Amino acid sequence: MEKNTREKFQQLCEITHSTEKMWNNARGFAPDSVADKLDVAMLHWLTELTDALKIWIDIGLDMTDGELILARTNLGAIVEFWLRFFYCVYYEDYIKDPILDHQGKMREPNKETFEELKKFSNGRLWHDNATRDYKFVDEIQHRRNSIHAFEFKNIGIPKDFLKDIEDLLYFVKELTISLPSIQARKTQCLAPM
Repeated sequence: MEKNTREKFQQLCEITHSTEKMWNNARGFAPDSVADKLDVAMLHWLTELTDALKIWIDIGLDMTDGELILARTNLGAIVEFWLRFFYCVYYEDYIKDPILDHQGKMREPNKETFEELKKFSNGRLWHDNATRDYKFVDEIQHRRNSIHAFEFKNIGIPKDFLKDIEDLLYFVKELTISLPSIQARKTQCLAPM
């Protein structure tokens, strides 16, 4: 595998580990509604799924189709998790303009499908379905769904998957830059009165 992909993967792991560590115990600096969502979120799974990408990176260009399908499933689970995490962190904003069911009732972001989160993100995380982030998420979702395939689905080639790791780093950086700063909030919460 190219040195550049390994470096991007290492950066991705560092950001993911740091995010898990910071948000793992949000109670006290985040609103209770956000803390409630994150208390039940398996943030360590995000970290472990990200670390597991190394399996596929190490196999590299020699991946079989079966390995590539599993690699795509791994990558898709990570992207879906980041979207759920993002809307749970911004839960107070989410409830003002949520995803609604057919009866007009609010659907919880942590229980939402990948498809609905992707559609909901239009105009929120990206401007429209022509943007880089939408195209990335859409392709990841469709290739991830190849795990359910009986007939042919385009899973790309191992080289495409390795490029997607680099694109995932860009996507995660965009999301984490948009997260509220919690260091200042932690300090304020811990400061003596």
